[in-house]
Amino acid sequence: MYKRLISTIKRNPKSKDQVRGARFCSFSLRSKTKSAGFTLVELVVAVFIFTVLTMVAGGSFVSALNLQRRALDIKKVEENGRFVLELMTRELRVANPVNTSNTNCPTSPTNTISFQHPVNGAIQYSLNGTQIQRRVNGVDTIISNPDVEATRLVFCISGNTANDNRQPRVTIVLSLKSGGSAVQAASIDLQTTVSQRVLSD
Repeated sequence: MYKRLISTIKRNPKSKDQVRGARFCSFSLRSKTKSAGFTLVELVVAVFIFTVLTMVAGGSFVSALNLQRRALDIKKVEENGRFVLELMTRELRVANPVNTSNTNCPTSPTNTISFQHPVNGAIQYSLNGTQIQRRVNGVDTIISNPDVEATRLVFCISGNTANDNRQPRVTIVLSLKSGGSAVQAASIDLQTTVSQRVLSD
């Protein structure tokens, strides 16, 4: 058809418009044919790239979520440990006397300490399973958070012997961990030393 139009234009110059129209139609048909859609290879590559990006984004989100949970567990364990130690030291500081004898630390510390408080009476601290127990005049109370596990509670007592010319002193060693999964579990070791305010021989 295109060759016929060329031969026609030679005989009839007015047919130039027809040739231009034929060229335009031919170009339009070729363009539509070339951009008809995606090939199978292009679709596979696009799906592969999308899958990789989704996996990377999902992994980053899970890692960030685990880090946030671990940070919250660490904060909870620290707060509970500080509360327990503050309660013990506040009562031991004014205790008179400490009923538990000296210990040979660090080889053989004691797991229980008992003393006489001037206001609250007889007090005893010990580790009951994974919880810290406080006994006041025979009444037991759990003072640690149920979501926090106490793995270690020991007391090192010195200067509690008569006529040793030393002030009674108690070192408390406490180990705690959160009760979450193994991946997110947070553990912490705390230690503090307290001396009695009441002077003794």
